[in-house]
Amino acid sequence: MTKTNDGHEALFKTFVSAFLNKDLAQVAQCLAPQFEWRLPSGETYTGKENALAFMAKRFADPYGPEFSGSSSFSFHGDTVIQTYCVQAMGANGRRQSVAGLDVYKVEEGLIVRKDAYWKQLTYSGSGMTLR
Repeated sequence: MTKTNDGHEALFKTFVSAFLNKDLAQVAQCLAPQFEWRLPSGETYTGKENALAFMAKRFADPYGPEFSGSSSFSFHGDTVIQTYCVQAMGANGRRQSVAGLDVYKVEEGLIVRKDAYWKQLTYSGSGMTLR
């Protein structure tokens, strides 16, 4: 059963807007000091400042992922699930659209964890294979 939490909805509206606009100061206001970001690659950034430093680097990378404003959220108490599309650079040097899913944990009105999952693309010859 999905439980809607208006406080979480406002938090995520602010977070997503700030993330899409690459507004690190506004993103920071949504994150707990102990924030942990687990990336699809297996990397983990622990602590709000470490995560923000990585976001700044990623936002500045012209080959980094590009996110659209099209996403949906499902609220389950202090767990929030987001689905979205992201344009990621494929091994062939072209951007490919992949599905993403993030699972967030919220405590005391701030995001404490963002666990990100994407469909991973590999290329074999001219064909595309999901793994």
